[in-house]
Amino acid sequence: MELLKVELSGVAAQAETATGSDPYDLGVLGVAVHPKQIDGLEQTVVQMMFDDDRSGFDPSLIDCPLVAEVWSSAGDLVARELFDHDAFRRRLYAEREAEGDELHGVLVLSEGELPPPYLRLAFLPVPLADTAGHTLSVVRSARTELIDGIEAAFAEGSLTDRQRRHLIVAIEQRHPE
Repeated sequence: MELLKVELSGVAAQAETATGSDPYDLGVLGVAVHPKQIDGLEQTVVQMMFDDDRSGFDPSLIDCPLVAEVWSSAGDLVARELFDHDAFRRRLYAEREAEGDELHGVLVLSEGELPPPYLRLAFLPVPLADTAGHTLSVVRSARTELIDGIEAAFAEGSLTDRQRRHLIVAIEQRHPE
């Protein structure tokens, strides 16, 4: 289910949902995109904002599988990444504090604090400047749907075994059964 679709201009931006729209009624306030360098690589950070105090808010949006997708004007998929969520960030933070390295993810802190639960982040491996003229789509999914999609892409040869394993681990870590 697509929650939000936004045209990108290649620069940092923020888009709010329209009052009375389906995403707004679910509690989706909007999305912000901005550039960030992670491990020396330019990335596009997508930040979803929810109003968890709104009447009618769907609380499952706080931790259900959400995917950020960037599509070219020709309809080609440019990048796709899972959003993090509060429970995952807390596990990742605790592991990093204990100097572990099992979980895979980017941990963003503001003044040493984790982001609030009503914010979700995705880190797309594409420079923001390269997204001009593209479309950002935020899609709600199910864990089984994500894994089935990876297995189908692997079966058709679109993914290597290493890519397949990396994606499945990311899903399992963010959305354990």
